[in-house]
Amino acid sequence: MAVVALLAAGCTDEEAPATATAQTTGPAVTDSAAGIAEAQKIIDQYRNPPAWQGPNDPVQIGSLAGKKVTYISVSNSIPVLKYWSDKLTGLLQQYGGVQMTVIDAKGSVDEANKGFEQAIAQKADAIVFQALPPALFQAQITKAKAAGIKVISANTGVPGKVDGGQDAEIGFDYVKVGQLIGDWMVVDSQGKGKGLVVSSDDVPASQPQAQATLGEVKRLCPDCDVSMKDVQIPQWQTSVPTLFQTTINSDPDRKYLLPLYDGQALPGLGAIRTAGAGSKVTVGAFNATPGIVEQLKDPASGLKLDIGGHNEWWAYAAADQIFRVLSGAAPIANYQIGLRIFDTSNAELIQGSDEFAWYGASDYKTKFPALWTK
Repeated sequence: MAVVALLAAGCTDEEAPATATAQTTGPAVTDSAAGIAEAQKIIDQYRNPPAWQGPNDPVQIGSLAGKKVTYISVSNSIPVLKYWSDKLTGLLQQYGGVQMTVIDAKGSVDEANKGFEQAIAQKADAIVFQALPPALFQAQITKAKAAGIKVISANTGVPGKVDGGQDAEIGFDYVKVGQLIGDWMVVDSQGKGKGLVVSSDDVPASQPQAQATLGEVKRLCPDCDVSMKDVQIPQWQTSVPTLFQTTINSDPDRKYLLPLYDGQALPGLGAIRTAGAGSKVTVGAFNATPGIVEQLKDPASGLKLDIGGHNEWWAYAAADQIFRVLSGAAPIANYQIGLRIFDTSNAELIQGSDEFAWYGASDYKTKFPALWTK
């Protein structure tokens, strides 16, 4: 899910204060032991297979056959985005007879705009735009809705947030991901950690996740210290290794290096390996991307935490949201799509080519279709 976003500004090394807009979920603790205990309880829960948390209300889909959805993906050159569009196309057709046309924006605002125009011209019933900032498409969203087309955003950061005028949002809970990374750092450092969150502000979900990490650490760990720097997608390959190396050399006590995505972390992991610094730092990120998450098993990589989001579960949830919006039912704010913590304590789960088996949960495959009634 490390996505190509469209706010292609340059990299900055501006350090953001940990108190800026940090998101918190409860009262701050003043005792380190209490904070560690609370964080440990959360971590223990998310090391287990994710549990189904709804929705439970059925939705009538018998009248949806023949409806048309236009799906605008930020870039289907990214494997997980291609997987999502393919899987969702199949689910909509299989269960609802709904046709989905996929537009690959190829990382271009202009191409995404053309996708909106095509959907309006072809009288689509709904438009889904994936990993694209709603703020860039206010005019297009307004025009689509004026034409009677429903608009759904995907993976913009905060489940249920529709302040861009869209009818619904479907995404992972990036705020929860950020909190989990913070919880893990508190526990792993035993309440003494110094960390660096590496954001990527050209990704819509960046700030919700990053600020959630800052907020959770501040809430639970009075003796911890976390700063933040921004490295945007075009600079990942060059700036992340430099940032890691600089931090290791100039601030060796700041051992928790926390890029948002494991794809963002990957260039830095190579630099850590080259420098032989795997024992000096602790890298934690999100995605559990096959080909990267396996480095949890290699101490030389520095990777100690990789939270996974269940990508097939997301596709089923997206189908459900589309069915609800097309049928006139109330959308779901937060699908609680399965997350699981993978770290050095359970790295043995990362094996084989079936990434979905790592999560130990598959009931979404029966729970969702059971809600889709005709």
